[in-house]
Amino acid sequence: MIYANEYGTVDLLSEQFLQSLKSDKGTIGVKLSGGADTALLLHLLAKEISERNLNFSIVPYTFNDKPDRFIVAQNIIHEVAKTFPKVKFEKHQYDEISPPYRKVFDKWALKLTRQYDIVFFTNGVNLPAPEEAITINKELAKFVGTREAPRNYDTQDLERIGIQDVPEYSPFKDVDKRFTAQLYEDEFLLETLFPLTRSCLGSAEVTDYHEKPCKICYWCEEKYWAFGQYDAVG
Repeated sequence: MIYANEYGTVDLLSEQFLQSLKSDKGTIGVKLSGGADTALLLHLLAKEISERNLNFSIVPYTFNDKPDRFIVAQNIIHEVAKTFPKVKFEKHQYDEISPPYRKVFDKWALKLTRQYDIVFFTNGVNLPAPEEAITINKELAKFVGTREAPRNYDTQDLERIGIQDVPEYSPFKDVDKRFTAQLYEDEFLLETLFPLTRSCLGSAEVTDYHEKPCKICYWCEEKYWAFGQYDAVG
């Protein structure tokens, strides 16, 4: 389905993309960070599967880079599964993460393709906020859009470790977070799904042990730029 607003257009699971897959049934590996972009992607994928009667299940997987990451992702999965009860969700997969991040991603890509009939992996990676929107973390704002940034793990990485015919699908790669924010409004998710999301990556010291957003990390600044608000809590 085509999702469009003043900030861009995304043809999610286009017929062309579906026809390029190795099979029209199997499991989608969804990287779920707990942020607004991956939460929205999980919701939209479940919506597409439900409304178009696609023969896909979903396995969400999460990397715990802060203490509340797993429970935040679990709450998002519960909300989406409740909204789309016909969609099959496989067991939520998770692991700790530390540098080098790409090696952790490699390990999980291999593990999931052995455990499930993965037809594609997907992520919520989008365009970074413009430099003028970021007042504190300007260098990180530049870095997140580069090939070297760990979040930009793609089909080339999968092929590098011998995973063939399983793409890494990034439907939001040509839009920024303002597109995400508008879709939350258009899909009536600002009161339901959005409050469950967490973007802040501030340290325990500046977030009262993750009880409030730091308001100074890149991810807080980006979220405020797009949504006009920070995380409900840290």
